[in-house]
Amino acid sequence: MPREIDRVRMTGRTATYLIVAFLLGPLLNHALARGRSFPIEVTGTANGIDKAGQTVTLRADQPARILTINQRWDCKFKNNGAQAGPEILKEGAYLRVSYFATIFTGNLAVEIEANPKPEVVQGVIERIELAGRQMTLRLNSSRRFLIRWAANARFFSRGKTIAPAALKEGAAVKVSYYSPAFANKYAVRIELQ
Repeated sequence: MPREIDRVRMTGRTATYLIVAFLLGPLLNHALARGRSFPIEVTGTANGIDKAGQTVTLRADQPARILTINQRWDCKFKNNGAQAGPEILKEGAYLRVSYFATIFTGNLAVEIEANPKPEVVQGVIERIELAGRQMTLRLNSSRRFLIRWAANARFFSRGKTIAPAALKEGAAVKVSYYSPAFANKYAVRIELQ
């Protein structure tokens, strides 16, 4: 009889903990997400937009994966650097999304920018590693620039698409890249000059 009472007490406690976690989870999650200093930043192409559910499915550049990101109630929108509204969310749009990854509600976007401007650098390929998808550029006589390219980066020569194997040491290139906070720089477009 005492064991049955202990099981009932244990089951009751477990149910109470689950109910409390279910009710307080979103509030705790919101508080924890707001307390972080820097959101995760990712760029990629919008594969799907659910306006009713306020969800964006994004094919991320780096790391190459599919992300589902919900919009927070206070999510900000930009288009070409200027303030905009949620109408910028269209399938096929190129987006930069700043979001918090949370346990209870998943990925919550705090800012979505359409048509973000990458940084651009020009130099000469000093060293290249095709297997590691990275290269070292010589920008001038004393400055070197190490960069990896995204799995879905695009390569061009004279306006035509080329394969990464066409890159050779000593070739002049123009590299368009993103440099998210607390993450590695990654190139999304490489043009032979």
